[in-house]
Amino acid sequence: MKGDLLMTFEEVRQFLESEAGKASEVTAYLQGLNPLTVARVQEYIENTSEAKSWIDSVKDKHLQKGLETWKTNNLDSLIDAEFKQRFPQKDEKELEVEKLRTEIEKMKQEKLKESLANKAMRLASEKNLPIELVGFFIGKDENETTDNLKVLEDIYNSSVQKTLELRLKGEGYVPPKDNGGSHTDLDNLSMDDYIKARNSK
Repeated sequence: MKGDLLMTFEEVRQFLESEAGKASEVTAYLQGLNPLTVARVQEYIENTSEAKSWIDSVKDKHLQKGLETWKTNNLDSLIDAEFKQRFPQKDEKELEVEKLRTEIEKMKQEKLKESLANKAMRLASEKNLPIELVGFFIGKDENETTDNLKVLEDIYNSSVQKTLELRLKGEGYVPPKDNGGSHTDLDNLSMDDYIKARNSK
């Protein structure tokens, strides 16, 4: 009879895992012998790879949620503060003053450009340079404009001189006769007089 009361380990395990076993006083008694503590949970997590993966995923979810909450509550205000520090807002008076300064500077530049253009036109006329090209030689100030026109003058005169020499060599130029029938002395002609005489031929 005594042998009839004995259960194998497998039978005990099956009983404890059954519905009746889970609800029995035996399960409560066994849990009391080895109660669930923080230390046991920690040991289980550290020594079981599945438990460790699970707790890591739980921590990641909480961290992500905390980060999103922090962003919502703090990030916008931090960005606004940084933006205001870097780009302080200007009041209406400051904006108006800045606008006036810009307009005055623009007027100064236009006045300077007009003054330089007038000076360049006068210099070009004095040196018999082509007026149509003057606009391309106006610089940022009077000195630069004068230097640019000097370059134009040198190039233009050199070109005219070469053209004159080519004509003299190629066509055997004979100076036109004056009203008295005598030839004009080529050595006494200025460049402008020569060009005028040549064009009137």
